[in-house]
Amino acid sequence: MKKLIKATPSDLDSIYSMGYDVWGEGETYKDYLEACRSSVKYKKGTWYILSVDGEVVSSCILYDLSANTLGIGSLATISEKRGLGYATLLLNEILNQKKDDLYFLWCDIETTLYESIGFTMLENINKKHQGSTLMYYPSNYKIDFDNLPNYF
Repeated sequence: MKKLIKATPSDLDSIYSMGYDVWGEGETYKDYLEACRSSVKYKKGTWYILSVDGEVVSSCILYDLSANTLGIGSLATISEKRGLGYATLLLNEILNQKKDDLYFLWCDIETTLYESIGFTMLENINKKHQGSTLMYYPSNYKIDFDNLPNYF
């Protein structure tokens, strides 16, 4: 059984651990975990997890950016479950909850996953985050280029 769940404080360490191999950047696991626990950015959002048969397999954070506009960040799946579609399932569940909202994300991986779900790249913008691509969903939204999100 697959279920989208709003994370509780007791879920956070397992959520943070999902990204250690990618975002740990040479830190010890202990230092990485402490940095996540004290992250101001992480405290500003709401974490969600995808549970499959009682096991937490994927997670992401949502930020309320403005009325009807959300930011998605820190999408991760436990390493042994990557490539099985859980990140896609998690994102689709989130997008289906608030179908009339505009979603942004800063993508620092290949954009193929997000494009397959329906996200569109914003091109020809002044990138605020080197190596990241700003994407949005759904594609029929009129984007205010003077107020692009900066929630990194």
